Amino acid sequence: MAALVLALLGVLVLADATSRQRLSRELLDDGIETVADSVQVEVTGGAGRPSIAEVRVDFTASGVDRIRTSLDHINDDRQGMPEGVQAPDPGTRYAMPLRLVYRQSDPTTVLAMEDARQWVADKDAPRLGQGLLGAGVALLFLAMLLLTISARRRGLSWWQWYTETPARHRR
Repeated sequence: MAALVLALLGVLVLADATSRQRLSRELLDDGIETVADSVQVEVTGGAGRPSIAEVRVDFTASGVDRIRTSLDHINDDRQGMPEGVQAPDPGTRYAMPLRLVYRQSDPTTVLAMEDARQWVADKDAPRLGQGLLGAGVALLFLAMLLLTISARRRGLSWWQWYTETPARHRR
């Protein structure tokens, strides 16, 4: 069971890191840079540790359209901000002036410039996902090997340990 949990966690971490990196590369390569007109951060309490739930930004896209949306893939570092909706404290990650990069075809797809650069450069999250996935798969194969060895000791062919009813072969 632990092997499957490790493998599943690895897949989830790897999928999240890949998704963030792909979007960040796309926006840094082909996106449009701007500065937010206003920023609101929502900090929520949860499990004893407050976290950033959402970062809402207002900005002008292509010089004419006023866009109000939430940042995609935020960094959960509240930097001492209390719970509630508020303007970020000066000097914090999402403080004004907040540089943004957005998709020209869909201005509601937007990242903070700092986040996009950090995620493109991130090598640790994909390695962690690969490590968890590899450990889960290795444990799964080890369990299969040990079950096969145990079945052979009981005189069963390698394929019979799971096709025969267990009660018939207990000693």
